[in-house]
Amino acid sequence: MVLSSAQAKAIQANWKTVRARIQDYGNDLFVRYFIQNPGDVEYFGKFCDIPLTEVRSNPEFQKQTKTVLEAVGKIVDNLDELQTAANYLRERVRTHHPRRISMAQFERLLDLMPMFLQEVAGADGATADAWRILVADLMPPMRDEFARCSH
Repeated sequence: MVLSSAQAKAIQANWKTVRARIQDYGNDLFVRYFIQNPGDVEYFGKFCDIPLTEVRSNPEFQKQTKTVLEAVGKIVDNLDELQTAANYLRERVRTHHPRRISMAQFERLLDLMPMFLQEVAGADGATADAWRILVADLMPPMRDEFARCSH
């Protein structure tokens, strides 16, 4: 399925809510991610030993969460040209692969986004579905790049 223009606009409108409080949403997203995927915190050496109940106040955690959501924002800004967004994600795969970040970890985080945004950032059902379509559209180029990096 390919993201429609109307769906792209819905995502971009929803992202304005996120952008207004990007640090809070980033922190909430990652805490939720680590609750669902506790083993993945080990990949974040600068804050992996901090309990999740305390991690929100850690500057390294805040830097990481904001960086990730700013990266998602770059994708959202380029929804009119999905190839640009896909190329940006390919680059993220290339930079993360040497750190042992797996494709499954990318997928788990991106798969979490639609429900998260619906539950905490005001995305309605149609907008959450648009996020799901966007994630589905962007996974193949990411998987291709991961396969290329793995050989």
